[in-house]
Amino acid sequence: MFDFIFDIFYKTLDAVFMPLIEHLHPAIAILVIAFLVSFIINLATKLLVDQNRMAELKKEIQEFQVKYKKAMKNPEMMQKLQEEQQKMMEMQMEMMKMSFKPMIYTWIPIIAIFAYLRHVYGYGGVFHTLYPDWNGVVVHLPYILSKVLFVSFWHYLGSIFYKGGFGIVSNATLGWLGWYILCSMATSMVLRKVMGIK
Repeated sequence: MFDFIFDIFYKTLDAVFMPLIEHLHPAIAILVIAFLVSFIINLATKLLVDQNRMAELKKEIQEFQVKYKKAMKNPEMMQKLQEEQQKMMEMQMEMMKMSFKPMIYTWIPIIAIFAYLRHVYGYGGVFHTLYPDWNGVVVHLPYILSKVLFVSFWHYLGSIFYKGGFGIVSNATLGWLGWYILCSMATSMVLRKVMGIK
């Protein structure tokens, strides 16, 4: 039953993404997919979240935080801020609700893309079947960047939770998951600026 559903799911996404996967290096294909997913998430955020209200809330909360830091040295001032603190907590709750609203619509597609990328680039996946000598490395990072991004730590963490599959080639390389996360963070930051998302 579930195999039939997964088969339809993979074949549907293959129809969309397989031309990219077959003709582009995995690093470029994953970058394109990460960009598309980030675009959809940011578009949902833009359409579902009142950007003016979000900016207003952020500004008021930041102003309160500055006042709160100053008040820490003055007990009298701190007492006055206690009343304001309740209002700030309500504002933070409102901001959190606004941030979660797009996630209701985007979390299923995100999980679906992760499952699909694993199906394609995971050990024994579509790409590994097409290129049996492939060792799972999607990108080689400059040594200094691998240190800044704590790649060896993430490899260690991955080895605890994920057994089998491709071995770690070096601490300056990323597989599909690490590269996807890096690409989606970068593309999301750029898109947020371009789309004016607060």
